Amino acid sequence: MADRPLLFSAPMVRALLAGRKTQTRRTLAPQPEWLPEDENISAGWAWKGLMAWPDVAAFAEAAADFAPYAVGDRLWVREEYYQRGHWWQDDADLTKGGKPKWKFAPYNHDILFDQENCFLRSRSRANPSEIFRYKRLGRFMPRRYSRLTLTVTDVSVERLQDISEADAIAEGVFRDPAKGFWVPGVEHPNRDFPWLSRPTAREMYAALWDTINGSGAWLANPWVVAVTFTVEQRNIDA
Repeated sequence: MADRPLLFSAPMVRALLAGRKTQTRRTLAPQPEWLPEDENISAGWAWKGLMAWPDVAAFAEAAADFAPYAVGDRLWVREEYYQRGHWWQDDADLTKGGKPKWKFAPYNHDILFDQENCFLRSRSRANPSEIFRYKRLGRFMPRRYSRLTLTVTDVSVERLQDISEADAIAEGVFRDPAKGFWVPGVEHPNRDFPWLSRPTAREMYAALWDTINGSGAWLANPWVVAVTFTVEQRNIDA
């Protein structure tokens, strides 16, 4: 068992908070590859030294034991947040070009998750040392600021397109009773995904996957690790 961070987009965080999201799929890296038969081996899927010939189900079962997540792991959610602070240049930490890196210095540990009317998205070039409220990307969130803790209850390895209708719903997709089609698990879907109109949860998830990963990502049908979890609205160290 291990503790590790996991990054979620703002719409998916809202789905976690609403209790609609209990699964996530992440692309396996590196991707498994199909090795054709030669004089030394039979044809099969290979990944991290594993091979199953040529049974996809057998390979998926073996690969799950070596996936980057395991049952019992605790995942603390990284998400966008807003914090007051300023920027400074660290002379001891240089860029590849030899210039000091700019770093964010929090004013205090008070953070907000709801968007404010007045904030900056990036460093103020005019007054970098002046204190403002900044929008901070989720990948920069320290462990102590996390408000959601996930406990892994199941891990499987599969092809992306093997997702079922029930799994797509567990990913945070839900049906809007008024509109009659599946929309992402957010309170204001049109604000985040204005183009949505799909007849099933699975098709909706496919559209969301392409939105996040780029056009054609669903059709590429990569191998993914599917993680099922419980959600607690608390810091992992609370």
